[in-house]
Amino acid sequence: MPDEEQRITHCQQCRLSIPEGAQVCTHCQSYQDWRRWFAVSSTVLALLTALISVLSFAVPSFITLLHKPHSDMSAPMISLEGTTIRLLVVNNGDAPGVFVRADTESEYLAPATKIRLRDDQKAIIAPGSNLLMFDVVPLLSGEQSYRNSLEMLMLVEGNKEVPKTDIVFVFGDSDGELRVSRLSLDADKMFELMRANSDRCSAIKEPDFYNGCVGPGELAPDTGPGSTTP
Repeated sequence: MPDEEQRITHCQQCRLSIPEGAQVCTHCQSYQDWRRWFAVSSTVLALLTALISVLSFAVPSFITLLHKPHSDMSAPMISLEGTTIRLLVVNNGDAPGVFVRADTESEYLAPATKIRLRDDQKAIIAPGSNLLMFDVVPLLSGEQSYRNSLEMLMLVEGNKEVPKTDIVFVFGDSDGELRVSRLSLDADKMFELMRANSDRCSAIKEPDFYNGCVGPGELAPDTGPGSTTP
């Protein structure tokens, strides 16, 4: 019985006749199965490599033209311990923000009360998490702070409200928009602040306005206005 005639098909690439079922064309050496999609010549590969190299430089510049970096600061987490404030602020943007200032709005503390940033370099709020440390410096002597702490203790025991006292923090976004956050102090926090400030001032040998341990009316008699002491 004569052999059956072999069936012929066409190459997927060069379209020349090849035996049906052949995996490789005998003319152009190209694969006939799924591997033909990965057959790339050395010339095409070199062009793709050059294109990728050019795009690696061009794409970032193009993105920069379309996107302006911007800071995005979330509401900070603020805690007070004694005379120390810890403030954690997260910048979710891709540009730095800035800490502008901190002051007090109080019916109890003197307007000269300072909220002093410990490290000025921390005033730049870089993208990511940022921990800022502040010192609260009331204009109160050690004795005044101690008396005030007793007053706060009486308010705590009597479950009474303390005169309004807020510590205000102001931050600036990269576009100039200001963000304001507040820390309100209740009687417990005011007691803790007064007692800690009393301890701090008791360890200071030379009270002055910088350390805040010279309270209102606490100037020495020979240095006060109108003094006749030589």
